[in-house]
Amino acid sequence: MDMTWNTVLIIFEIIALASLSVLCVYLIAVLVRLRSVLVIIEDDIRELSAKAIPVFENLEIITDKVKNVTESLDEQVDIVKQSIDSVKQMADNIVDFERRVQERIEEPVMDTVSIIAAMVKGVRTFVARLRA
Repeated sequence: MDMTWNTVLIIFEIIALASLSVLCVYLIAVLVRLRSVLVIIEDDIRELSAKAIPVFENLEIITDKVKNVTESLDEQVDIVKQSIDSVKQMADNIVDFERRVQERIEEPVMDTVSIIAAMVKGVRTFVARLRA
């Protein structure tokens, strides 16, 4: 019986070692495939990096240009606001001048018109009395 157990144990050891050897060969094959996949990924990342650097440089230039344009627009908007304020102030000054001129001239003109109307009325009345 000892002999049969020893034989069975040796057979199991051989099977276990054979299974372990097959597993090791399989793992080596998987690692070789994994290495080739990693090499491809590395090449892709290098290519992507090589292509991305000029894109980032162009993006930086574009960003600087957009910044300059927005600054210029801000300046132009400020100039337009100042121009609108100047025109508004001129219009206010003109309206104020018109009001002052009207205040100063209107009363003397109205008085003169009233005097002339009264004189015309008086002359009419005088002429009417002379005729009658």
